[in-house]
Amino acid sequence: MSAHPQYAEALALYAMGTLDNPESLAALEAHLGTCGDCRGELEALRADVALLALSATGPQPPARSRQRLLSAISAEPRLDRRSPQRYAVGRLRPRWFTFAPVMVMLLLAVFSILLWRDVRNTRRELRRMHAQMDQMQAELEQKNKELADAKMVRDLLHAPDAKQMVLVTRKTPAQPQMKMIYSPQKGCLLLMASNAPVLPEDKIYELWLLPADGSAPMAAGWFKPDGKGNGMVFHKLKTAGIDAKGFAVTVEPSGGSQTPTPPIVMEPAG
Repeated sequence: MSAHPQYAEALALYAMGTLDNPESLAALEAHLGTCGDCRGELEALRADVALLALSATGPQPPARSRQRLLSAISAEPRLDRRSPQRYAVGRLRPRWFTFAPVMVMLLLAVFSILLWRDVRNTRRELRRMHAQMDQMQAELEQKNKELADAKMVRDLLHAPDAKQMVLVTRKTPAQPQMKMIYSPQKGCLLLMASNAPVLPEDKIYELWLLPADGSAPMAAGWFKPDGKGNGMVFHKLKTAGIDAKGFAVTVEPSGGSQTPTPPIVMEPAG
């Protein structure tokens, strides 16, 4: 404010709403009506006061503190208004400093966004790794099951009490065959069919164990042959140690039956 330094103090108090001297107030307002430079200076001071108020935190200071501040301002040495000496009006604080909280908030916002993106990408990678681990676990379990089944088949083939027999069609030339191996001690059986007649879509071949003690036939697995009449079934009975006087094959609805449905289509040869 190099043009009218005599109004510097009055403008600062006026911007804060603390210019209480009626004469000074009237003189300043009259001057503001004719001086554009002072009006611009007043608007700048009001902007500084507004920014200061927005950046301040905490409870409002007591009225006595405000009064002490005003008393201190009044006690400052004043420039003789009659003196031609000029001086510049000091700001309450550098203007760039009032924007410091805003810049800090912007930096924190950018940092938060970058951190959120890193967390999101990390979670996405973890989900992908978990999916891969689940797939690998499922494949491992499937391989273990296949190995276990292969071991059971091998044990059945080498069982000392395993019996081998060939099943042929009843009252027809012995072309279709169903060869099977049964171990009463292990309670397991393996049936391999060749040249079996192809069945309708809703039918299957079901194997029945005929107990030696004459009790009711026991379901011992089922299969559906391929287009060439070939098929295989490996079955483990719920109870081991059952002696069999024979086996039979019937045609049953898809899913199997609890009791055999006549007629018997395959039985032991001879």
